[in-house]
Amino acid sequence: MAMQYTLLALAVTGAFTGQVLADNTTPELDTVSVTAQAVQTQANSKQTEQLSAQQLQQQQAQNIADAVRFVPGVTTTDMGRFGSNGFNIRGLDGDRVAITVDGLSLGETLDPPTFVAYEFFRSARGGVDIDALKQIEIVKGADAIAAGSGALGGAVLFVTKDPADYLTAEGDDSHIGLSAGFSGSNDETSFSGTVANRSGKLESLLVYTRRDGSETETARSGENISGAGRTIADPLDYSSNNILAKLQYQLTDSQRLGWTGEYFKQKSELDNQSRLDSTYLSRLGDDEIERKRFGLQYEWLAAQSFADSVNATLDYQSNYTHGLTTMLTTGCSGAVNGEVSPCLRSEDRDFKQQQLKLAVALDKELFGNTVHQQWLYGGSAERRSVEYSAVDRRYIGQTDELASPPVIDPDQVPKTDVTALSLYARDVITFDPRWTLRIGGRFDSLKYSPELDEQFSDDSQTVGDVDFSAFTWQTNLTYQIAPAHQVWVQAGRGFRAPTVAEMYSPTSLISRTEQATGVIVDDLWSSIANPDLKAERSLNLETGYRYQTDNLLLGVSLFKDQYSDMIDTVTRIQNPDVVYETCSRGVCTEAQGNQYNTIDNIGETDVKGVELEAAWRFSRAFSSRLAYSYNEGEKENGDPLRSINPASAVLGFRYDAANWNITANVTHSAAKKAKDAYDSTESSFEAKPYLTDSYTVVDLMATLDLTPNWQLRAGIYNLFDEEYYQWQRVRFVTNWVGSGVRGGVLADGTGLQRYSEPGRYAKLAISYSF
Repeated sequence: MAMQYTLLALAVTGAFTGQVLADNTTPELDTVSVTAQAVQTQANSKQTEQLSAQQLQQQQAQNIADAVRFVPGVTTTDMGRFGSNGFNIRGLDGDRVAITVDGLSLGETLDPPTFVAYEFFRSARGGVDIDALKQIEIVKGADAIAAGSGALGGAVLFVTKDPADYLTAEGDDSHIGLSAGFSGSNDETSFSGTVANRSGKLESLLVYTRRDGSETETARSGENISGAGRTIADPLDYSSNNILAKLQYQLTDSQRLGWTGEYFKQKSELDNQSRLDSTYLSRLGDDEIERKRFGLQYEWLAAQSFADSVNATLDYQSNYTHGLTTMLTTGCSGAVNGEVSPCLRSEDRDFKQQQLKLAVALDKELFGNTVHQQWLYGGSAERRSVEYSAVDRRYIGQTDELASPPVIDPDQVPKTDVTALSLYARDVITFDPRWTLRIGGRFDSLKYSPELDEQFSDDSQTVGDVDFSAFTWQTNLTYQIAPAHQVWVQAGRGFRAPTVAEMYSPTSLISRTEQATGVIVDDLWSSIANPDLKAERSLNLETGYRYQTDNLLLGVSLFKDQYSDMIDTVTRIQNPDVVYETCSRGVCTEAQGNQYNTIDNIGETDVKGVELEAAWRFSRAFSSRLAYSYNEGEKENGDPLRSINPASAVLGFRYDAANWNITANVTHSAAKKAKDAYDSTESSFEAKPYLTDSYTVVDLMATLDLTPNWQLRAGIYNLFDEEYYQWQRVRFVTNWVGSGVRGGVLADGTGLQRYSEPGRYAKLAISYSF
């Protein structure tokens, strides 16, 4: 089945795919037909980019960070030990960028500020293997219609492979594919096997991928020392297994029933050498990420007045993150610690999310004398639950004998059920060959139902059921000035519902003495939940121009994104007219009112920028492309939005021969300047002193078809061995404060080197299919 790619997406990625400018067919203005199985765009936005399985394979992507390596303005956010918590698009990251797999949300993070320094546990959004995907669609700007909650800065939509991707259009057929690869950046070896079959009315697919690797290398070698001054990466070993299975049965000529099963599991063992000191003699991390998904799909080519086709899905998904930290410490005094030094202690944390979702999508095409419409509408009902646990253990010396009973810590979040309902409609209206209007709206309703028990109590009585709703919309208008000239304007609303951790942060009370009366008040707030928390919202405004001929494409777009009701931790004052006195170890202090922490909607943030695109086809064999992204952001108080990526550009050159091709990509990033990285509300300790210099990196990639069945792929990355740093890693670096358990680097910057990107390294892969 042929797929329709937008020309924008093809042009932006063409230099390293070879499918656009190397093809001698003349492309149409709006779309190009590509004879490869894939899916149409799911987004309503003009600012989308699609990465196909072929592109990901040719650039030898091992993970989601590799997948967006050549997409300016888009990066992944590094959480260190626990991997990535998603993508950064236009300065927003984490839960503010939606991620879906076949329309199913990948879940939410559990990463409160108190977790970051100690890094005993941080729940990210992993569990997807690149080899199981046939397309990644990146949406820049608000598009809640395509992705739902979280699509503030944008969305990333993963689409898994289907049997038909490997089989002929008709008749019985089979496919077997095997591939193996190696990457010098982290010594990863990978193996993947694919089996697809069509027998009569039944199609089947099985994809299995195994990966084994170690820590990602730094730019330069260094001494294998312990402590904050360590300049090379901490030792790490990991392995992962991923299985994608699909069955699709043709019930009738117009009806098809499908089943999907996914299973991903990754285990890693970390020797946290950089966090050791005289108190903490060893620190080992034993972590696990697991994702399971089972789904049913029903497709009906209805050809009815209400719909041309109907698609219904029922999916169950489970996301599980587990982190076990075992430390050898000299802090062993007291009976609870066994009185034997040094002694072992462990921090055991896990976070589980489960989802059950029913979704129905219908489409209808309407033809009139002067107007053509393409409707897509539907809805979904979803039930989610989250559950957290934490257990601390203390051992006698270095034995496995417990010094005291395990301590079950209070839960970071209560057991919570979330019920979500949504309805949406989108229409593409063509008035004549020159005017096209895309317009859509979506309504979401959510209800949070926490369960209080012995593991999560609420003395503040601020935790309870909460429900709210949100309406979002998006529209864009395109005008074809002339066959080679196009302009467009776009506006859209996005939203993000609070995570369970934001809605129900741990609550606690504190005692203080009223100075005037001497009365001890023991029910003052220390931290409380906020039942009045609102969803974050965004307004995306864009305009663009595109010039396109058979051999040349030039485009520019300007955007401004306004974000409101941003959620953050804040400090408030209870009873501001009362003076309280607090005494500790013989020292008393006075305070006007009682200070407490809560989560609240704190204000607005604006982000604006420009994006450029260009693609050239010099001949049948030689092509080139350019993409550039610049963003700047400002908070309501005038501070810069620190998470904004520096301006970046990718210039690519590609040569295609009969059975081989070679691509050179030049990536340049501007420096992160101090004026773009400060926060006036932070103390000097919290301020981030480390910035990143500008850098230019050259990558070479080549593909050789040895025979019709055998293919060899090789690449040299960071060809000139540049030592460089990415802002999305360095922005989280802190200074060591005398406790290894808190991490950081030395005050003079020694240790920052372990956050550098790899120097020159190679990748090699070979595949066989028949």
